[in-house]
Amino acid sequence: MASDDTAMLPTQRPLTGPEIAQVLAPLGVVASHRLLSGGTFSAVQAADLADGSTVVLKTSVPEAALPDGRTPLLTYEHDMLATERDMLTLLSDVDGVPSPRVLLSDFTRSVADIDVVVMEYVTGTPWNTVQESMTSEANAHAWEQVGAIMAAMQSVEGDVFGYPAKEFALGAASWPALFALLIDTTINDAEEWGVDIEPDRLIDGLAVCAQALAEVTRPTLVHNDLWQGNVLLDPATGRVEGVVDFERALFGDPLQDFCGAASMSTGPIERSLLAGYANAGGLVPRSSGATPTGLDEAADARLALYRLWSMSVQLTEIVPRGFHGAWVSGHRATINANRAELFAQLGV
Repeated sequence: MASDDTAMLPTQRPLTGPEIAQVLAPLGVVASHRLLSGGTFSAVQAADLADGSTVVLKTSVPEAALPDGRTPLLTYEHDMLATERDMLTLLSDVDGVPSPRVLLSDFTRSVADIDVVVMEYVTGTPWNTVQESMTSEANAHAWEQVGAIMAAMQSVEGDVFGYPAKEFALGAASWPALFALLIDTTINDAEEWGVDIEPDRLIDGLAVCAQALAEVTRPTLVHNDLWQGNVLLDPATGRVEGVVDFERALFGDPLQDFCGAASMSTGPIERSLLAGYANAGGLVPRSSGATPTGLDEAADARLALYRLWSMSVQLTEIVPRGFHGAWVSGHRATINANRAELFAQLGV
């Protein structure tokens, strides 16, 4: 494990071999274990048990992991592993959502200084690693299934809007109130980490969308991060075998899932995604005129705001997560160009 640790981000703390063995003792004897690559937040490991089964272990972000003693988390990211555990448990009874089953969890911190959730190992290849080599038909098939999975998740309704962590510490009775809270905490996070997200323009964008936000009256469960990296599939056919990473799930506007599926987009939603969503019963507020997304004016404004908020979060998280390498400058430039486009779409 030592060689793996050198590549870890400040948010990632994998378990050692002895820790894995102790956590998994109720499930069996560990034959081998390995770090799973691809994540930029939590550490995720796979363990093969002596009975031939494989499980996945996911850990929380370590406290005070940075040299200055700060924990590398944004406000909405606190206690997200508990959210993932609870959402996977909730969705285990929902048809049409191929999510892993939780096998056990340890939030006592008696084994390690972090929380641990153990879940089933989902087969399949991360879509983002093979998308460019897949046929257009296979990619379209995958998008259609993701749309259907979104619709199935959104059959679950909550009592309040927001993130379930810590008994809805980030929650509100109305969607406009919740989104105002998200904007406020995002501005505070950016200030703490020294990132300029043009807060005044963000507040102006929220004001422009006030009436459109008020149209959302039902707290709907959304994955909020169902991009290709969180979809596991068969590259030859595009058949989706599972979806993962439910830690950012919240109760909100169904349109938020379209942002999560392509958070760097500023234009139309993928047609096959919309088709799969609509065919599975999802309601698509289409436009009779021309809008950037192809949705009606109110939905178009909301999606622009969600994308703007998401990209503001992504711009800020570069610092606490310790992203590094030649790719970061291009990533930051793309986010800022997209934010400029979204500000323009909202007229602020």
